[in-house]
Amino acid sequence: MSAEIRHVRAEEFESFAGFLERAFGHSKAFFQREYPHLYQPTQRALEWAYVIEEDGEIASHVGLYPIETVTAGVRISVGGIGAVSTVPSARGRGYMTELLRHIIGEMRRIGYPVSWLGGDRQRYNSFGWEMAAPVYRLSFSQRSLGWQDVKPVEIDEVLPEAALDTIQRFQSVPDCHAVRPDLTQQIQKIDLRFWIADDGYAILRGQGRTHLDIVELVSASGDEAGMIRAMLDWNFGEKASWTLSVWDVARLARLMPVASGWTAGNSGMYRINDLTQLLTLARPILETRAAAMKDVALALGIKEYDRTKVTTLQVEDGHVTITPGRQAETYVEINPVEAARLILGGPPTLGQARIPPALLALLPIPCYVLPLDHV
Repeated sequence: MSAEIRHVRAEEFESFAGFLERAFGHSKAFFQREYPHLYQPTQRALEWAYVIEEDGEIASHVGLYPIETVTAGVRISVGGIGAVSTVPSARGRGYMTELLRHIIGEMRRIGYPVSWLGGDRQRYNSFGWEMAAPVYRLSFSQRSLGWQDVKPVEIDEVLPEAALDTIQRFQSVPDCHAVRPDLTQQIQKIDLRFWIADDGYAILRGQGRTHLDIVELVSASGDEAGMIRAMLDWNFGEKASWTLSVWDVARLARLMPVASGWTAGNSGMYRINDLTQLLTLARPILETRAAAMKDVALALGIKEYDRTKVTTLQVEDGHVTITPGRQAETYVEINPVEAARLILGGPPTLGQARIPPALLALLPIPCYVLPLDHV
């Protein structure tokens, strides 16, 4: 028998916050301070919290939060999953499975073609999330910047409120950015530092001086290196690190010559909820890739725990048509974990040999959730 799933009620917000604090071992009001744009006793925010109760108390919770990403021109509404938790006394009863499957249905209903979360791979693989969307983590040092004779720009450290106008003005400049309707609250996250320049801004995480952790940095003139040098000088620091999406091509090209080193990784765990919708959003970039391709028609199915959903892609004279259902002889079926790696970028799947070369030529789709927007 399924447990009742509902939203958190306004009158129980304080007890809900206490439930999360106990579940994660965090301090009082941690979630309100770390995610001030998400955890509020408002009707809108409470509708993001899905819970199951037991004996009149909240026993399990999954949060579903809106994230709007723009990656290399592809704008996607992403369902961010956060604060997945069950009290110890209620574990082993299937509540989390019920909640996550309910959330998957909610994302389909709301219209989130992609989902993101941060968490244990083996745990969330079972529900179709997988590490994807590659990133490079670049390291910089006074030596590497000095080697290329990088000059510091004029910057000032300011409080969040003083940085707001500058962030609003420049945050959409990079190829990878986010749409943030709640930016005023979002920048109040704990342990962030803000720097502004004439044509950009930087956000750092933590109070470290010798090693700076860059969360976000924008320079409209393309002098990101000069901003990094200025912040290192200001803090008497030696090193800085910054993670960028592989789709952030222009900034990566500018920064690689001044980096002291780099490593590769992923930007979190992703899930494909609606392939037809996702490919439709990405049609412009698909047609760019299809311009030199021969005509082809193929169907791709994603087999989940409750359904198999098929999408057909047809390339004709460089134009791409995307339709739901199987309308092509060539058909490939994969599971959601394989789909996340194939469609959003990741290591090869076991069934890679079965993937038509034409489909490999069209993929992956740009998608990147920035660190400031993690939930």
